[in-house]
This record gives sequence, C-alpha cells and structure tokens, in this order.
Amino acid sequence: MKEYTIAFAGNPNTGKSAWINALSHSNFQVGNWAGVTVEKKEATLIWKQNMYHLIDLPGCYALDEGYNEERITTTYLKENHVDVIVNVVDATNLARNLLLTLYLRELQIPMVMLLNFMDEAEKQHIVIETQKIARRLQIPVLACSAFDKSCYTRVKESIMAQVGKDVLYYPLLDEDLVKVYIRILELLEKAKPVSLSFTERQFHQLTLSLIYRKKEAIRQADNWGIHKETIEEMLQGYPIETIENTRFHVIDSLLKYVKQDVEKRYERSMKIDKILLHPIFALPIFFLFMLVFLVCIFHISKPWTNWINDMLQLYGGAFFAFVLQDFPLIRQLFVDGILAGLSGVLSFVPLMACLYIALGILEESGYMARIAFLLDRIMRQFHLSGKSFVALLMGFGCNVPAIYASKTLDGEGLKKRCALLVPFMSCGARLPVYSLFCAAFFPDKEIFVLVCLYGIGILVALVFGIILYHGDRKKEKDIFVLEVPPYRLPRLSIIWKKAKKEVQAYVKKACGIVLFAMCILWCFSYSPTQHIEDSLLAKGAKQVSFLFEPLGFGNRWECVASLPGGILAKETIVGYFSSLQSTQQKQEPVKLGWEDIKERTTTSISQTLFLSKEEPQEKDTSYIQNLWHDERRNLRAFSFLVYILLSVPCIMTLQALYHTYGKKVMLTSIVAMLVIPYIVSFCIFQFFSLFY
Repeated sequence: MKEYTIAFAGNPNTGKSAWINALSHSNFQVGNWAGVTVEKKEATLIWKQNMYHLIDLPGCYALDEGYNEERITTTYLKENHVDVIVNVVDATNLARNLLLTLYLRELQIPMVMLLNFMDEAEKQHIVIETQKIARRLQIPVLACSAFDKSCYTRVKESIMAQVGKDVLYYPLLDEDLVKVYIRILELLEKAKPVSLSFTERQFHQLTLSLIYRKKEAIRQADNWGIHKETIEEMLQGYPIETIENTRFHVIDSLLKYVKQDVEKRYERSMKIDKILLHPIFALPIFFLFMLVFLVCIFHISKPWTNWINDMLQLYGGAFFAFVLQDFPLIRQLFVDGILAGLSGVLSFVPLMACLYIALGILEESGYMARIAFLLDRIMRQFHLSGKSFVALLMGFGCNVPAIYASKTLDGEGLKKRCALLVPFMSCGARLPVYSLFCAAFFPDKEIFVLVCLYGIGILVALVFGIILYHGDRKKEKDIFVLEVPPYRLPRLSIIWKKAKKEVQAYVKKACGIVLFAMCILWCFSYSPTQHIEDSLLAKGAKQVSFLFEPLGFGNRWECVASLPGGILAKETIVGYFSSLQSTQQKQEPVKLGWEDIKERTTTSISQTLFLSKEEPQEKDTSYIQNLWHDERRNLRAFSFLVYILLSVPCIMTLQALYHTYGKKVMLTSIVAMLVIPYIVSFCIFQFFSLFY
C-alpha cells in the first residue's frame, strides 16, 4: 500500500474543510500546528488500495511568511513532500481567489482546481468557461459543489490521476520577460555542479524564484558562481513591483472567461444591506437583533439546563443515596462531589449547543462579517478589531466558546489579547450569584446593579486590552482583512455538524478536569469533621479573611470560603451559601417514577416554546441578608459582586485558555484576575466609604 499526501489550499471560507469532510466522511484528526494556535485538520482514507492523507491547510490569500496562516501554508508546501495540491476556489469570487492559484502553480506541484459553490454561482448568473481556464493554467478545473454528492467520484478520480504525475507549469509572463526567464534558466543549467542532482521542475522553481528576487534562490545561485549582480543586470528594467503586477495581468486575462451580470448578482444583498448597514440605524438594529437573539438562546436552553440538573442531581442523587446508603462517606462523595461536578458540566450543554447554532446561523447567513465591519472602527480605539467584538459578545453567554471563537481572529497577538479579555465578560454562570445578592440587598434596584456590573466588566476589559497592547514587545502590523460575503440561506446540516462537533469536544475536554476538581473541593469542604463550618476550607478562609477586609467583605469568612468554589464553576458560590443555610436540613426522598419524569420533560418543552405561565419561585435570602447589618452592608455586597465579576474564571475557561493558547496565556489570565479584582473592589469600597 502506497501513501500519498493531498494538501487542500485556498482562501478562507472557500469550503476546504467541507470537501475533506465530504470525501472522508468526517474522519478528522484535529489539533494545532506546532508553535501556533491555528487549528490543524487531517483526514486519512483508503482509495483503490492506497492510503491518502488529506491535509486542510489554513486559509490564506497568498504564499507569504508574514502571518500565521500564510506562514504555515507556505512552510508546509515548501518543506514537506506533497503529491497533489487541491486548490479550492470560490466560484462566486474568482478575481480574489486566482491570486493564490498562481502562487500555488509556481511551486510546480501537481494540482487540481475545484470551483466550489457552483450552485450559488448559477443563482448569481455567473457563467465560467472552465475548459479555457484549464488550458491557460495547464491544470484540471472541476466545477462542482461540496454539497453535490454526484461530484465526489469525479473529484476523487481527478486527484488520483494527478498523483505521481510529472508536471511542468510554464510561467505566465509577458513576452519580453519570458525571454529573460529562458536566459536565466539556461544560465542555471550550465552553472549547476555536475555532482548535484537537479530535476527540470526544480530548475524552473529556482528560475522563477530568481525572477522574484527571493533571498534563498539568490544565495543558491551565488553558490553556483552566479552572482547577484549578474541576475540584476539580466532583470534590468523589471523592478520587483512590475514583475509582481504580472500576476494581476494574468488574473485579468482569465476573468475574460467569466461572464456575469453584476447588478443581478448583488441585487439581493444590496437591498438587505441598505437596511442592515444603514449609516444611522445599523447599530441600533444590530443591538436589538442581538438582544432578541440572546434572550431566545437563554430562554430555550434554560428549561433543559434545569431538566439536566433535575435528572442528575435529584434522580441520580436519590439513586446513589439508596445504593450507597450503607457507605455514608462514599455516598457523599458521589452525590456532592462527582454528581454535582457532572451536572455542572452537562447542564451547560444546552446553552453551548444553542450558542453554537446561533453563531452558525450568523456566520452562514453572512451577517457575522457585517457585524465585524460595523464595529471595527470602535474596537480599533482599544487596539482590537471588529471580529474581536463577536468573540467578546459570546463571552456574555459562556466564556469557553468565546475563547475558542478568538482563534478566528487575524494575528497571533490579537488572538491572545482577545482571549485574555473574554473572562472579564460576565458569563451566564455568574447570574445566579448576582440574582441572590440583589434579591437580598438591592430588591428594587436589580436592573441598575446588573447594568453597573456588566459595564464595569466591559470597561476593565477595554482598559486591560490597551495595557496588553502596549506591553507587547512584538506588536504585529495593524491590518484588518475582511471579506463581506453575499447573504446566504443557512444550511441546517452544516450548522448542526459544527455545533455537534464543538459540543462533543467541550464535554470530552471539560468533564475530566471538572470532576477531579469537584472531588478535591468536596474533600476540603467536608474534612475532617464532615461539617462545612469546621472543614479545612472554612478554617483556611478564616485565616486569610483579613486580606479581604479592605475590600469590605472580608469580615465574613463565608464570603472568602466561597471563592475557591467559584474557580470550579461560579454557580458553586450560590450552592455553598445554600449548603451553609441548610446544613442540618434533610432532603425529602425523591419519587423515582416515569410519570414525574414525563411531567418535568413536558414542562421543559412548554417553557421552551413560551407556553408555560409558571412563575419562578422566590429564593430564601435570609441567610445572605444576615451577613452584614451595618450601614455599609449594601456597599459590602456590591464590592463582593464586583470581585466575583472580575475574579479568576471557572476551571473550564482556564482549560480552554490552556488548550488553545498554552500555559503562559493561562497563567497570565490567572495572575491578572487575582490582581485586578482586588484593586477594583478595593477602590470601589474605599472611595464610596467616604460618603458614609
């Protein structure tokens, strides 16, 4: 069995992953390219008794070594053996895609061009004469769509036909420059050392590199006795800018084989953009749209979050309590440790799925790119980009998917800065804490307090972003490359596959760490007397409470003791106060019946469909109200909420930072979110204390 490497290359969002997914039936291996955070995808499959490795190279617009995506693609194609390049091209935008095609062609590697999105090209009244383009480029050109299964066999056969083929793509230069090219080629053939083995393809690669004045090529020619001055003399009258422009002349000549009616093509998108990109109403429409979108997401996911918690904690807890009734210590470990941790992770799954589906709809429809465009000017003031806002916006739902979304940004520095700012966005997991303390101390001002907390988080994040930018010694070029695609009707199958994949990865990567941490927290909360008030955690909190007294809430050890649990999940803070309040209370046994399960499921469905009229039960806040009785009690509570807002994120967020950007970024986040909340809470409490 022979093995072959097939590299899929193309501009961003041309459908490379979709084609690999279609040809390999989702047999992906996902990781990161060495030393960077750009995702690496590879699939392996068998065609006619041979093994093919399909490599999904990062999307780029040219072969360059300036930025991550371009550098990875360029380095891989030049330093690794590639049998065939599959150039996936957006048939609706050949003018932009063909530049990379010409760069790839110059590598002298067997190549196949896939004109993807042909179904959309037809809808946009675009006609492409593929045979004429194929003859000009000397490569096979296939007009197809990744969603058309009838094309798969033809694509496979075309790839296999190119494997092992000895190709030689002649340069597409003007007539006079071709003569110079031939002279340099002949000079190289004469100067080559006799002992050195060099193929005709390599001669053409070296000649073209000398034409474009590549340093490596000039160095190699110098080793053969052909000095730089000789090359410059032969290229006299052809500055590098003129030679580079020949690629664009070739693109213009190829576009003669593309017929399109521009007015009909963009008619629908232009009509929609007149409303959504209106100079005055664009931002209000966007914020209203996102508000409705987020409300729907949380409304749909919340009933199922509660349902999962019920199934695991009530029914699962009752089951283990019954099975392990003769082993009280193990029973507590399973019920309060393992099951609590498992429900904490899995209860996020509906929210994660809804978020990914919603973001998939925004991305597939083409509106996501327009959001980035709208907000880019504002975000630039804080050394971020419009795309950064999308990731930060996700952080209000859950920090974990927001950190993964930051991988789509341009530039390594921008990606890391955005990821470090995401935890300052108040995620949904903090809401139970806000709700509990607002009900206890701010019963008539809940909305005002929530707006203040969210505003403080955003302000601190933006200021911290400026600090991170000026503290970065390796500042990258300030670029913003954005393609605004036409509006498309989202394909539910694609959105579902993306959401399913991300949710599976989330559960797989988070479960192990959370369960381990929950068990450790349980041990410290119940050892050595199995009473929370006398536990190691409580004793430790009492010892360090003096450090938090300048922040206002350090005079109560319960607040300090609740903070470590927040690293596991912010909801555990509420659970900790609840456990303090009802330590001596015994729960009533839960009825394990199918009728009860059906009733809870029906209730969840009705709440999801806006059919339920049940009012939420009021929480008992008497224990929280009794934490403080002095005149600064409200200020102490607000200072505590600010600390929770800005404190170290949950362990799942830290794990996402570590998995995506490495140990250094994760440690930076931990240090920052230990120092910043202390400073901000200290300033707020000490300043407003002057008015009491």
